[in-house]
Amino acid sequence: MFEARQHRVPIRILKQMKKFLAGLGLYAVPFLALAQTGTLETAIGTVGRIVNLIIPIVGAILLIFFFYGVIGYVNAGGDEEKRGAARNTMIYAVIGMFVAFSIFGLVQLLRRSFGVGDTAGLTLPGQSGFYPF
Repeated sequence: MFEARQHRVPIRILKQMKKFLAGLGLYAVPFLALAQTGTLETAIGTVGRIVNLIIPIVGAILLIFFFYGVIGYVNAGGDEEKRGAARNTMIYAVIGMFVAFSIFGLVQLLRRSFGVGDTAGLTLPGQSGFYPF
């Protein structure tokens, strides 16, 4: 009477997840082996550097989209369909800029909260002086 419905994850997504988890595992190996003493500062600092690199690029692209919408709006003349499409482009660009700069602000807030970039560093738990042989 009722048919069982199976939800399957596409193979492409599974392959991407596999690559991501493998990379994440390789990043964590030194911590598991106690080969180096890492700090929370290095992990948050890495994320902060990546965000600091990406945000200006994303902001510039979104600004270009905004001006593209402005030009489309001005060139539309009396065509309401073109004006509506250009207005939507401008709105989406403004929303995108808000989201991008909110992410930037959140990362900066977290970096300052954890003291990343200052002299204070939080060390991860480890066993210093452990020699098994």
